[in-house]
Amino acid sequence: MATSRKRRSTGLSSAERILERAIEVIESGGEAAIRTNTIAAECGVTPPILYRAFGNREGLVIAAQAERYRRSSALAAEFLISHVANATSRDELRENLGVTLAFIFSPSRVAARRLRAEVIGSAVSRPALREAIVRVDAEYADRIAGAYEKAMKAGWTAPGADMRAVALWAQGLITSMAAMEFGHDTAAIEKWTAVSRAAIFRAILGD
Repeated sequence: MATSRKRRSTGLSSAERILERAIEVIESGGEAAIRTNTIAAECGVTPPILYRAFGNREGLVIAAQAERYRRSSALAAEFLISHVANATSRDELRENLGVTLAFIFSPSRVAARRLRAEVIGSAVSRPALREAIVRVDAEYADRIAGAYEKAMKAGWTAPGADMRAVALWAQGLITSMAAMEFGHDTAAIEKWTAVSRAAIFRAILGD
């Protein structure tokens, strides 16, 4: 009952509380731990309210996984967008891009990369989740491309570069780092990261 009271007092809607609890359950016990009746009770609602919001158990899982994926991108994307948009010269853009990539490829982001890989794996047999992932990636790619508009107009970027395509490619590249972190030694990961950083710099700056 204490859990239910706590969740009712957060100021979130019923659907938001249910979604947050589903995310917590997946992150602690995986998708198999999702029990709709239990989650509804913990959130202080009846099962029909949960079903109206998410359709069924599968709909809740998909919504929770999609939101986990979105959140895994949010911090790094916002960091990149602010650093790119605030650059006042080509040299500063290069410097800011270096700072951003150092953060994005850092060990502190291991959990985020693994989460993305996990959700992508869950989406293989789920068209609705695949569509949600595409929407998240497209949204951030559009915003990242928009952040580069000033730099492109100033001629600081590679001539003819399609920044939306670059953003989508870089997102996939960074996610693929999770495979490197499954068991490769530190030296191999460092070399992979150096090659990846150089490729991103070339795609954006042309050198």
